[in-house]
Amino acid sequence: TMELDLPQIKDIKDAYCLLNVGDSITTDHISPAGKIAKNSPAARYLESKGVTVKDFNTYGARRGNDEVMARGTFANVRLMNKLADGHGPKTLH
Repeated sequence: TMELDLPQIKDIKDAYCLLNVGDSITTDHISPAGKIAKNSPAARYLESKGVTVKDFNTYGARRGNDEVMARGTFANVRLMNKLADGHGPKTLH
């Protein structure tokens, strides 16, 4: 049902920042479309589901699979997370 009054916005508590990439990053940098690398988190997920390397295909071909896309979100090796050392899909928690 629709309500006339908007819900009250609540503070975010106990959240962690996992990524700090600066101001020049666009969705093109963090939304994968290319080939799924054999050593990526998405590849490990697909392998755990019985998918062979020859059938990995691309992120674009698997865009309907939220599990693959979530694991590929930061697969751009040129992406630099200011919270972690080096380039690529790294974070600290």
